[in-house]
Amino acid sequence: MNTYQELFARNYGIFSLSEQERLRHACILIVGCGGIGGTVAVMLARSGVGRFILVEFDDYSKSNMNRQVACFTDTLGRNKASVLSEEIKRINPEAEVELHTHFLTHAEIATLIPKADIVFPAADDMAFSIMVFRDCRRAGKPALFVVPAGTWANVSIILPDGPDVEAINGVPRLPTYEALKDVFSIRRYKFGTFFYVPLADWRVEYYREFIERDLAPAQLCPVVWLCSSLGAMEVLKVLSGKWKPVAAPRYWCINRDRIRIQRINGPHLQTLLVWQRRIMYRIFQTPFGVIQSLFQWLWWPWFNRHHQRRQDRG
Repeated sequence: MNTYQELFARNYGIFSLSEQERLRHACILIVGCGGIGGTVAVMLARSGVGRFILVEFDDYSKSNMNRQVACFTDTLGRNKASVLSEEIKRINPEAEVELHTHFLTHAEIATLIPKADIVFPAADDMAFSIMVFRDCRRAGKPALFVVPAGTWANVSIILPDGPDVEAINGVPRLPTYEALKDVFSIRRYKFGTFFYVPLADWRVEYYREFIERDLAPAQLCPVVWLCSSLGAMEVLKVLSGKWKPVAAPRYWCINRDRIRIQRINGPHLQTLLVWQRRIMYRIFQTPFGVIQSLFQWLWWPWFNRHHQRRQDRG
C-alpha cells in the first residue's frame, strides 16, 4: 500500500511535517461541485487535504464537458459529488469524504459548517452562495470566493471579520435569498453585468441571449481552472498556516491579459463597475427608476450594434 508520506512526498519540499499534517487533518465543505467546486476539490486532494464534505444534487451533462474536471463521456448522467468522491479516493485512499447528493436547504448547510475548517460556496445560484457566505460569517469560518465569467474572474478569501462578498462585486445586501435571487434574474438588474462583453470577452449575441432568455453564463476551461488554482492555493495558505492569504479587501482579478491583486474601492475599473451596480439598484427603488428603465430601453439596441460591429471587425 502507498502511504500518505509517499503519495505527497514532493509536498515536504515546501511544507514542514506539521504544516502537511494540518492539511492531512483539515476539512473543507464545498457547496456545489461543478466547474470551480470540482476543480478545487481535486487540487486540494492532490495537495494532501484529507477531509471533504461535498454537497451537490446535480448530475453531469454534456454542457459541463468544456470545463468540469471530472466530466467525461462515461460520467455523464452521474451525480457530480459522487464522481468527485471516487476521484478523491483514487488520489488518496485514506481521504474521508462525506457526501450529500440531494438538495440541502440553507438551514441544513448551516449545520455542516461547524464541521469544516473552511467553506467554499460554489453553487451555480449566486444568491444561494451568498447566503452560505453569511452563514460562514455567523459561524466564524473563513470561506473561499471564486467567481469566473468568460475570460474574467475574481478570487479571495472571505474572513469572518473582513469585508463580505457583496463588497467585491457590488451586490446589494438584501436580507433574504428570494430578494437576492430577484436581483440576479430580473432583466433590469442583469444589465449591471454589461462588462461581460468588453472585459470578459463574451460574444455580444451570447450576452443578448443571457439577458433576454436566461442563457447560462459563458465559461472557458483555462479560466475556470486558473481561478480554481488560485482559489485552491488560497485555501492551502489558510489550512497550512504557512502564508498570509489574499483575503478581502484584497482579491485576485483575472482577465485575458493579466492577473493582479486589487483592493475593494481601489483605483481600478472594477471599482467603477461595483458602484454603478450599487447606484443602479438604488435608483430603481425610487421614482427615477422609470427614467432609468427608459434609458436602458434606448441604450440596449445601441450597445448591441456597437459591440456587434467591434466583434465583426475582429
